[in-house]
Amino acid sequence: MTWAGLRHKGVEILFPEEWNTVVDALDILYAYTAESVKKEELLHLDSDIIPDQDNIRNLGDPSKSWKEIHAHYGYFDDNVYVQGKQVLKDGDPVQVYRFIEEAKTDIDNIYRYVKQPVDLQTQRLIVGTSPVPLSDVDMTVKRIHIKVPSWALYLIYIGNSSSQEFILEPRDKETLELENPRKVYVRSLGNVEIFVAFEV
Repeated sequence: MTWAGLRHKGVEILFPEEWNTVVDALDILYAYTAESVKKEELLHLDSDIIPDQDNIRNLGDPSKSWKEIHAHYGYFDDNVYVQGKQVLKDGDPVQVYRFIEEAKTDIDNIYRYVKQPVDLQTQRLIVGTSPVPLSDVDMTVKRIHIKVPSWALYLIYIGNSSSQEFILEPRDKETLELENPRKVYVRSLGNVEIFVAFEV
């Protein structure tokens, strides 16, 4: 307890004032430890968490972040970032050039899917526990569209002849950029009717 003015002693006599200093120092240390916050007390708080200064303290940091935060409302005086991108607020200036390339890509994708195919062949396919191809014959198509109806009772698994791991749930739609539907296999855990369309 050098902070209390005490030093190590050998076989010297311990005087009353030294002993009293030891007792006082122990009382002070006990008071500090008794008033300190225990980890168990932080598991469930019955009070607000207010920092001692405004706009100084952090909650987490870039290398050690909280996994999830659950709250009803959030009020931010400055900026908010989601996945490294700043969230735009009402009144913020919008720099359009940042979105041009992304918008072009989106438009190209929309045009590619919306434009009318040369021909569209549709069919209903009963899928069971044994994998079956989407087509019994080899054919060349531009795209394959698969839709699982909302009333389906089982999941649909898509893949090749040896493994089907991609899952479609009821109400799901999937477009495959594959040329031969005979190489696409589907299965389920029970009998399910799905809708298939080929753009040829």
